[in-house]
Amino acid sequence: MEKFKHYINVLYSYKIDDVLLKIFCFLMRNLKLKNTIIIESHNDFDNNGGAFYDYLIDNGYNKKYKIVWLLKNKLDRELPFNVYAYSLYRPSILKNYQIASAKYILTCNNCIGSYRKGQISIFLTHGPFGLKNLKGKCPLPKSISYVLCTSKETAHFSTETYMLENPQKQLLYLGFPIHDILYNDKKGEIKKITSKSFAKVILWMPTFRKTTGYNRVDSVKELPLGIPLFSAMDEIRELNNYLRDLNVLMIIKIHPMQDISKMSLHDMSNIIVLDGITVKKLNVDNYYLMKDADALISDYSSVSYDFLHLDRQIAYTFDDLKEYKLGLKVENPDKYLAGDIIERKEQLYQFINNVINNKDIYREKRQEVLKMIFSYQDGESCRRLAEFLNL
Repeated sequence: MEKFKHYINVLYSYKIDDVLLKIFCFLMRNLKLKNTIIIESHNDFDNNGGAFYDYLIDNGYNKKYKIVWLLKNKLDRELPFNVYAYSLYRPSILKNYQIASAKYILTCNNCIGSYRKGQISIFLTHGPFGLKNLKGKCPLPKSISYVLCTSKETAHFSTETYMLENPQKQLLYLGFPIHDILYNDKKGEIKKITSKSFAKVILWMPTFRKTTGYNRVDSVKELPLGIPLFSAMDEIRELNNYLRDLNVLMIIKIHPMQDISKMSLHDMSNIIVLDGITVKKLNVDNYYLMKDADALISDYSSVSYDFLHLDRQIAYTFDDLKEYKLGLKVENPDKYLAGDIIERKEQLYQFINNVINNKDIYREKRQEVLKMIFSYQDGESCRRLAEFLNL
């Protein structure tokens, strides 16, 4: 009942907001747009929007531009000079005035197009490229000015996913701001979750199969523990013992949309489980955490392509591929894979063994896929975006 009330409130709020915004845009149609940058990100201050925001603040752009955040959650930090925040879901006269008068609107998840002539709206997205078949499932407003795209190799996937009418003009090849993090020297995110040291750290980031709230089920295969491959805690304890003998830490990062209501998975000596709540509580950033990992396990998710920028070992769990309802967006997945394919627990153990022994047979393939998927591999994407906007 509470979830139902929440959705009704959200829909009601959006309707009021949309009316308010259209009124403001009509009244202000002949007024000059202001030096205001609207930003929204997947989970507030994160992903492409968050990375670009950090770049703007670090380089003093907030002295010239007002920066306005549209937040999904309660503000949990002090904002610097000339930065403001409003709830994305609550009607607000001030918020809609800011949107109606802004020169730039940058979003990662809840996409907002251009409401007035001269406004530049960019959908930054919150994932560069993944194997999930999302054709036609993420349509964007027709008024969106631009959409970030990783390369011309992936342009047709973006066009199909977002149902773009003019991809030749709308797709931008500037690199993804969040990937700049993977090229800087800052490390140590793992200290937020453990004070121990290990010979190797393996990060496991499965995508969601069944969500809470949205009643979305992408795989008909049941995951009793919330992760692929394993169905009983005895199997997890066996895995933990194997990791302990090798002095390897495995961090299992549960997707924030995954239904964990029946999940019995928990921390052990060499396994740490992070869900959306613990990530928020510990203020853990996924991309900085990637930098502390020696290898990644994922699946159909885009994170395996983010991880390519670090040039470290990758494995893909495809044990539920036949049951995965979305299917793959590519007919020839081997072209886009640069690591071990894991369909059984024994193959997972072999991958762990390869990581501990530095047996890496996919290095050349990783470089090949990286260059194919990404036009840029240099950590300068925020700068290119700022220059494109002529800030």
